Amino acid sequence: MGCGVTFVDNFLTRNFYRLGVFVGNNPAYFLIIPVLLSLLCVTGFQRMHYEIDPEYLFSPINGEGKYERAVVEEFFKPNYTSRFNVGRITRPGRFGRIIAIPRDKGDMLRVEIWKELRLLDELIQNTTVEYDDETFTYRDVCAKWIDECYQNDILNLDYVMEEIERKELNLTFPIMFNPVTWDAHTFPVYFGGTIVSEDGVITHVPSVQLVYFVTADNKKQDARGAAWEEAFLDVVGKAEKDRTFKYISTAMFASRTLDIELERNTRTVVPYFGSTFALMVGFSMITCMMLDWVRSKPVLGLMGNISAAMATVAGFGFAIYLGFDFIGINLAAPFLMVGEYRHGTLQRLLIKGQ
Repeated sequence: MGCGVTFVDNFLTRNFYRLGVFVGNNPAYFLIIPVLLSLLCVTGFQRMHYEIDPEYLFSPINGEGKYERAVVEEFFKPNYTSRFNVGRITRPGRFGRIIAIPRDKGDMLRVEIWKELRLLDELIQNTTVEYDDETFTYRDVCAKWIDECYQNDILNLDYVMEEIERKELNLTFPIMFNPVTWDAHTFPVYFGGTIVSEDGVITHVPSVQLVYFVTADNKKQDARGAAWEEAFLDVVGKAEKDRTFKYISTAMFASRTLDIELERNTRTVVPYFGSTFALMVGFSMITCMMLDWVRSKPVLGLMGNISAAMATVAGFGFAIYLGFDFIGINLAAPFLMVGEYRHGTLQRLLIKGQ
């Protein structure tokens, strides 16, 4: 067993010695070629595809849940274009959801609040979105039943809201027909935290939700829906920030909210790249210093970090050229690579000092 270990040690020693001699005799090649190769590979970032889909990133490709979903979709396929039904949704799809509450923490069943909900609905439906040299609104991309967009029929309570506020008309839980429009209002779908009397009459509504579904039957529709969602989040967020509405406060959610938050959380480390790298370079140079100036090698610490940075960007660029997707966790790789290179630099110094 000892002979085997000695053989491996001798083999590595001889070959590393030859490599060192070759590098020493041809330094120009090992200074110029790595730089040129890194510059060539880094161009791969032009083709980078940033993958942020949580289902793709965190769920198994052949998971049991995906198989069961495929069975459901085979018999109850969602059709956003002409036969949309909420009960058939098996994927997040594209949608925008709003939860509105009174700013005074009171009851939502008031005329002034319902007027603002109508204004909010018009604001969302009239928002103009631009994507791929195309301009459209919610009505152009909405999920439809035959030719009609999915509607938040609860807004039609504004026809009778004065009677409701004066307690002349009772809202019966869980469902009620609108006496003016004859819509069947299913209150548990739209009302949150509802207080109901013993007689089944709604006495207090602290929140109301509105949902807007967008077509997502193919990749193009899905991409347009994603663009609409971004516009939806921007418009509703700006309205809330500017306090556009006097009586209601809103919170919004879309299918891309989780994706966007994950991406935003990941990108928070980017501003610290420069300062962190500078600190690591400084630390590497200091740890390569010794009491003897002849044996101190601060430049070796600097070059170790530069070599790690070049290797990292070259490796990622080459991987992108091969078609690999880029994910947020990759942003941690440079720090790991630099740390490993610094460890190798210290090992070389220790070996040289022996």
